[in-house]
Amino acid sequence: MTVIIKYPKQSKKINKEFFKRKDQELTNLDWAKWAGWFDTDGCFVNQWNKEHKGYQLFVSLKLTDRQPVELFSEIFETSLCYLEDNTITPNGVHYVSKIFKAGLSGPKATWFTENISPYLIKEAKREYAGAVLGDTVRSKDFNTWTKDEVTHYLATVIEGDGGVQILTRGKARSLAVSVSSNNAQYLANLVSIAASKLNINSKFKKLRDYETKRGTVTMYTLYIHCSRKNSENMDFIRSLLKYNIMTLDRKKERIQEYVTWFDDKTEKLRLESRM
Repeated sequence: MTVIIKYPKQSKKINKEFFKRKDQELTNLDWAKWAGWFDTDGCFVNQWNKEHKGYQLFVSLKLTDRQPVELFSEIFETSLCYLEDNTITPNGVHYVSKIFKAGLSGPKATWFTENISPYLIKEAKREYAGAVLGDTVRSKDFNTWTKDEVTHYLATVIEGDGGVQILTRGKARSLAVSVSSNNAQYLANLVSIAASKLNINSKFKKLRDYETKRGTVTMYTLYIHCSRKNSENMDFIRSLLKYNIMTLDRKKERIQEYVTWFDDKTEKLRLESRM
């Protein structure tokens, strides 16, 4: 493992100043955004600490994309690392993953988990946060979120486990945003919150089954279809670009490309209808 960006070790003095500054800087929208990343690609574990000779809470973000992890490293003032990991795909193919990783431990990890836990939607991660924090966990029903909180959360979920694509049915082509997961209840919650807060019409369906060492895993995909008749869905996609919520340049560029395609197609159909 190679350390790319290094920050000094934690101390009571450093942490006290850090918590005071970050409590003022970070808003609910920031925590909703990071919750999206941690519901898709983050990890909460109790890890053995040799220095303290005991178990300690450790939270980390690991991705093959550098940008979000480097941003996490910068905002939460923790070291950014690079490592190569031997990986096996569900169908047994071996390959080397190039991973960027940043994490928090001790008091910083506890502070982070306390702040992010109200915005975690995946039940397993909400339960784990509650277990490690005990009475200090601040649960929040996601149905009480604001529209902006939902938009920020969904933006990073799309970056983590989703994408944008053009779907083809016969001669018809349409734009759609998708999110994939093996957790059907999680996708059902996303459908519910998107509908109630953003008036987004979405649905998910079974994609495929694949075999792993732990048994059969079923993958599902949620789709947000965009059309001239469904302006709310398209407004949501445009908001991802307008408010500069997303971190990954490659996904922002892809969305911009497809939004331009959609607009050109819509304008062409409008002109044809007037002829």
